[in-house]
Amino acid sequence: MEFRPIGYVKHGRPDEEVKRGRVDAVIEISPEYQEGLKGLEEFTHIIVISFLHKYRGAPLVVTPKRVRERGVEAPEAVGVFATDSPDRPNPIGVSIVRLLRVEGNRLYVSGVDLYDGTPVLDIKGFSPSRCPADAKAPRWALGDV
Repeated sequence: MEFRPIGYVKHGRPDEEVKRGRVDAVIEISPEYQEGLKGLEEFTHIIVISFLHKYRGAPLVVTPKRVRERGVEAPEAVGVFATDSPDRPNPIGVSIVRLLRVEGNRLYVSGVDLYDGTPVLDIKGFSPSRCPADAKAPRWALGDV
């Protein structure tokens, strides 16, 4: 498999700050893909598919640490597929972020959980119709508890 980035996440924030919470950023799209952004400004949120370039390995069981830091009771360990841990068998990230505006080949976004310089592989407009009405998750997995 071969993938080529269509752009990069830029925000200048240190990795430790990103680990503690989501940040504002600019996703700079390579000029040859700019035409593909047409109509994206009509969405409030976008799905960003990225290559996790600071890949650390692929454990299959992880401890949901960020959940515990928020004071939510969580299991000691869960399978990586039950989490949003960046340590995965394949270093592919999927993030839903708020799209603030589009200026040329730059997407101004908030709620980014990606490090500065993360390569972006694809972008999709997010529609609420993608969320099934009967979707549920355990309390420890909810981001806003």
